[in-house]
Amino acid sequence: MSSRNEMNPMNYEIGQKVDFFGKVEALNPSTYDTVAINVETEAREKVVVRIPAQAPVQLNKLYWFECVAIAFKEKIHLRADVFVPLAEKKVDDDVKERLFRTFYQYAPVNLREIREAIESRLAKIENPVIGAITRDLYDKFSEDFYLYPAATKFHHAYISGLAYHTASMLKLADGFLAVYPFLNVDLVYAGIILHDLTKTLEFDSYEGSEYTIAGKLIGHISLTSNEIALSAVRLGLEAAEETMLLEHIILSHHYYGNFGSPKRPAIAEALVIHLVDNVDSKVTVVGEELAKAAAGGFTEPIGVLDKERYFKHKLAK
Repeated sequence: MSSRNEMNPMNYEIGQKVDFFGKVEALNPSTYDTVAINVETEAREKVVVRIPAQAPVQLNKLYWFECVAIAFKEKIHLRADVFVPLAEKKVDDDVKERLFRTFYQYAPVNLREIREAIESRLAKIENPVIGAITRDLYDKFSEDFYLYPAATKFHHAYISGLAYHTASMLKLADGFLAVYPFLNVDLVYAGIILHDLTKTLEFDSYEGSEYTIAGKLIGHISLTSNEIALSAVRLGLEAAEETMLLEHIILSHHYYGNFGSPKRPAIAEALVIHLVDNVDSKVTVVGEELAKAAAGGFTEPIGVLDKERYFKHKLAK
């Protein structure tokens, strides 16, 4: 007979209820009506959780588990009576940030501050057409928007990178708006908030490791333009000039056709959005690479900058 410690390495009593957030690390095929999954808890504890054999669960994703300790082949397993993907569970930003910092590489900023930077500017949009479409799509995608990366590898390629990139662009745009008063504030803010919104459709998950079929065949530029058109139809705004201007901003923000844009910027606001997008996607990466380099040395080659290497000088900020 196994000793108690061998039988129960997780130190749970039979019938004990255990609730926790955890990351699925392995799926173990089984001929039983339940399947065992290996889960790492927030406390870095390794546990075995049993779920129904046909239950949809994905590797490397975070879930909320509500379990009961059971005996299974002289060992203690946890039977999950409830398991909900984090993305479907309503939790505070502070909790999300804590979990993502525990299990993944996370944006180097506070999630509440990012949300405030974005939503405060969204609230300033006064044009009824621009405001209605932007708020409609923001509400539709906001849950995933604050989880997804901005790219798979080149820039902001970490959890919440998409929102971090968007907030940084809005801050950069404030400088342009202060210097160039002829720019339309509503178009600039709306265009930035919307420009990468469908990265949430382009990537397969908030880990952003793979492209979806829609991401490969259509891409986020066309996906976002389509979403604007659909939103305008829902709201009865398809004939408004502002709708066309928003679509133009999205279609042109990469500037070059070989980078995915079928049109080049033809309004001032679209040009500004292209410029701040380009600046933030590059300078952020330079800063991250300089942080890894020794003073007096060079960074590793930076992919988003044609593999150039940047010198880390010893001067103070």
